[in-house]
Amino acid sequence: MSETKTKPTPPTLADFELGEELAWGSLATIVDVVFKRNQKHYALKILNKAQLVKKKVIRSALIEKDALIALGTRPNPHQGIVRLHHCFQDNTHLYFALDLATHGDLKALVLKLGSVSLDCARFYTAQMVDAVQYLHVSGISHRDIKPENVLLDAEWRIKLCDFGCAWVGTPKDMDVSRTNTFVGTAAYISPELLERSKSHPTSPDLWAIGCTLHFFLFGASPFLAATDYLTMKRVREQDYSIPEACDANAASLIRALLVSDPTERLGVSPKSSPSKLRQHPFFVGHPTKGTDGGSQNVASSPQKRWLTVEWEALWTKPAPEIEVGPYRIKPQQPVETDDLWESFEGLEIVKE
Repeated sequence: MSETKTKPTPPTLADFELGEELAWGSLATIVDVVFKRNQKHYALKILNKAQLVKKKVIRSALIEKDALIALGTRPNPHQGIVRLHHCFQDNTHLYFALDLATHGDLKALVLKLGSVSLDCARFYTAQMVDAVQYLHVSGISHRDIKPENVLLDAEWRIKLCDFGCAWVGTPKDMDVSRTNTFVGTAAYISPELLERSKSHPTSPDLWAIGCTLHFFLFGASPFLAATDYLTMKRVREQDYSIPEACDANAASLIRALLVSDPTERLGVSPKSSPSKLRQHPFFVGHPTKGTDGGSQNVASSPQKRWLTVEWEALWTKPAPEIEVGPYRIKPQQPVETDDLWESFEGLEIVKE
């Protein structure tokens, strides 16, 4: 008679050694933790139940859990998507123990540099495309793709995170157009999400990748404005421009993804396909006009990492060197303010 296997005891907060806070916001705090049972580091996402109720986003936390469980239990989980290792709760909080991404996120990286090189932009855009297409064949649409939701692991490869806006269905559901709900972030939201119109479930993620590529190269979303209202107004009006200095193939890909009609967007079935997106010249390295105005033929160029995308080696070949892009200088360092703080101490309070 075979022995019955006992289920492992669900973890509690006491099973984790809390370390440094990595990020925080109105709903969640991310903490670097060590799981005492195996001594592994994780990123513990701590969600305050009272805040979830107050802001009416309980459903968002449940959707994130469902999406992460669905993705983590597939036969071959994708390396470019953050994995959920433990999920538990107490009276006041929900807890997600996730992969730890030691190099932060792509938004912080780009803002620190001002922009990233064409080599980096090509590599990270390709990894996003590959990870997002895996989501889609898994029956999931992320719907909030943006640089801060793209983490960087110890090897400088990406991990998509934050699935609170996701739509979770089945692989067959991804072939059927559906009416959208208003979710996402203003600077990266697609017109069909904004208008709550019917579209292919994959289309909003591809629009967001186009916005993110623009962010890599120029340090800002193409539709960014002073307020969310003005930003969404620009999205509705297709009001964006690409600097003339932009690499021709990068500009071509941005324009092919930032198409108002989702049925005409590159990579969206049935008029296009995922393979057509992967074979765009920005990735495969057709002759292109370089940023110096000269001809850059891949076949005769000196060997450079990720001058073209090797899709089969995308998750095994080393990531490119992190370099400042050619389109914007590195932002200036903040002005020293010690003298200003000293003057604060000298202020006298006048009594009435």
